[in-house]
Amino acid sequence: MKSLYRLAQMITPVVPRTIRDWVRLHIPLTGYDQDRRQKRNPFAHIKGEEFTGSSVRLGIIEEVSHAHKYYIAACREMNVSYKIINLLADDWIVAVMNSKCDAFLVWPSSCSTIYKALFDSRLKILEEDMGQTIFPTWKECWLTEQKPRLRDWMLVHDIPHPRSWVAYRKSDAMKMIDKMNFPVVGKSATGASGKGVRILKNKTELHKYIRCLFGRGISLRGFDPRDPHRGYVFLQEYIPGIEEWRMVRIGESYFGHKKGTSEKGMHSGASHCCWEDPGEEKLNMLKRITDLGGFRSMDVDLFVTPDGRILVNELQTTFGCSVATTQLKIDGVEGRYVNDGGRWTFEAGAFCQNHVCNLRVQHLLSQIKGL
Repeated sequence: MKSLYRLAQMITPVVPRTIRDWVRLHIPLTGYDQDRRQKRNPFAHIKGEEFTGSSVRLGIIEEVSHAHKYYIAACREMNVSYKIINLLADDWIVAVMNSKCDAFLVWPSSCSTIYKALFDSRLKILEEDMGQTIFPTWKECWLTEQKPRLRDWMLVHDIPHPRSWVAYRKSDAMKMIDKMNFPVVGKSATGASGKGVRILKNKTELHKYIRCLFGRGISLRGFDPRDPHRGYVFLQEYIPGIEEWRMVRIGESYFGHKKGTSEKGMHSGASHCCWEDPGEEKLNMLKRITDLGGFRSMDVDLFVTPDGRILVNELQTTFGCSVATTQLKIDGVEGRYVNDGGRWTFEAGAFCQNHVCNLRVQHLLSQIKGL
């Protein structure tokens, strides 16, 4: 099997994208993807390290796609002892209890609906029933990559967001059709970088979309085709001419930048950023939402409409970085914002190493010392 994976890695660069997309939508490549991501993790075979002078040991929850490598890199750079914990293992509870870790770092996995559900349930037990300190918190992970759940949370807390509709029965979804103004946006519950987003132009397209979701389901590129998204419909109003801003809070550090647009005209998945000062209004919105939820590792994606309204599109506790070491630049100077008694102050410097995991580790260490 490994020889087949190596062959696939060799021929992939010369295979047209359309063929690769077709293959991924019809042939399970989960093993190939996991093998490829493991090879890209330089720490894949390291299960923990002890550093002289480190007064704490952090547990790092192993992420299926190996995104936890950024936490490992951060701990190594900061000389913080750590131990890798496999949350998928049958004996994960024993492993946690025997780990002698002071707290746990998490990069929630959502590369399949099964892993998403597993991380949600076991992180909740880890924090609430086992009394462990985890960062980001269980609630932050629970809201990540679950758009219908997030919609309900924002409604309860009166957070402005694009008008959205959710249905878990086909009959309820069909009743929505006559209420829609077209185009309307269909989204899967999970799926970053624009995956699972469809612009539905008329009733016929929406009708077909609903029938598919309550039938065989919709497979997303990068997901196992045996794990289709089905059994629900999530729709969002289409707002033309918006700007989208990524606003980030890690601990007491605040960042923000305007997203560019992809070749398909979407902001999600765009490979470049527009370095502009986000301004106090967006920073205040970021602080209000994260204070409300007690969130200290959160990306709040904001829409700015042509008429000046600011709406929340998504919340993600961990996120990909178009530029892995930068989240804010003003006049070409990298830095962060801090809030001192309601006053925003820009501080120049590098704060986003290893997909801001250095800053996450730093905040968790401050939490431990404050307990």
